[in-house]
Amino acid sequence: MRGWFVAAASLATLISAAPALAQSRIGVADRPAPTPTDAPSYVDEAFAADAFEVTSSKLALSRSKDAAVRDLAARLIDGGTMTTNALLAAAEEANVPPPSSPSGDKVKGAMMDALTQTTGKDFDDTYIAQQRRIQQESLALHQRYAADGDNDILRDYAVDTAARAADQLDDVNNLPRR
Repeated sequence: MRGWFVAAASLATLISAAPALAQSRIGVADRPAPTPTDAPSYVDEAFAADAFEVTSSKLALSRSKDAAVRDLAARLIDGGTMTTNALLAAAEEANVPPPSSPSGDKVKGAMMDALTQTTGKDFDDTYIAQQRRIQQESLALHQRYAADGDNDILRDYAVDTAARAADQLDDVNNLPRR
């Protein structure tokens, strides 16, 4: 009887731990790569973050019925367009090749796919969660490059852009909760 109880307790422990184990595996797969400190990689990642911000926000303008979400999307389009133009100018001045592609990594591609497949309130919730994540990642990217980057011109850009990313993260976090 004692053996059965120990086996049942072990099985119960494994079953209760399964969601946490699955989440940790998903979390590891979704984590972004370490923030680069070399100029070409930084430019590529910053460009991809802006491209996701602008593309997903244009979709939000066309799909969301929530005025606060639409207002956020419009501000993110303006901000992302401005920082992309500044990034391209800084990269040119620093003699760093322009970004290879606006597509970003597989995680951003999967996020965009998930967003395009949602509608209504689910769309708004997904969009907000994704913007929160992108702004957090952008803030970390720019702060790290500002501190440890290998190019003075791009470090100056990173300092300015980190402040913008922090403001935009505040904008996302200050949206009314539904």
